[in-house]
Amino acid sequence: MGTLRDLQYALQEKIEELRQRDALIDELELELDQKDELIQKLQNELDKYRSVIRPATQQAQQQTSSTLQGEHRTKRQAISAEPTAFDIQDLSHVTLPFYPKSP
Repeated sequence: MGTLRDLQYALQEKIEELRQRDALIDELELELDQKDELIQKLQNELDKYRSVIRPATQQAQQQTSSTLQGEHRTKRQAISAEPTAFDIQDLSHVTLPFYPKSP
């Protein structure tokens, strides 16, 4: 067994360790509280968006289903901005206009 001084020194070390742990626990609890507040804030924002999106989505679905039931739409095959058949010889005499521009 150690002397009284050794035991007092060990006790002081343990007390200091406990203070450090308490300080760390306090910091972590504060961080946890902040994160809980952030989660609550984000949850409220999400609830707001859901309350707007769900009715709009349901309304759009109802309009789409009523449109599809009332009429049969034909499916488009393709849309192209390029000519499908052209001859380079026909375009050889075409000159494009030149428009000068300032720097």
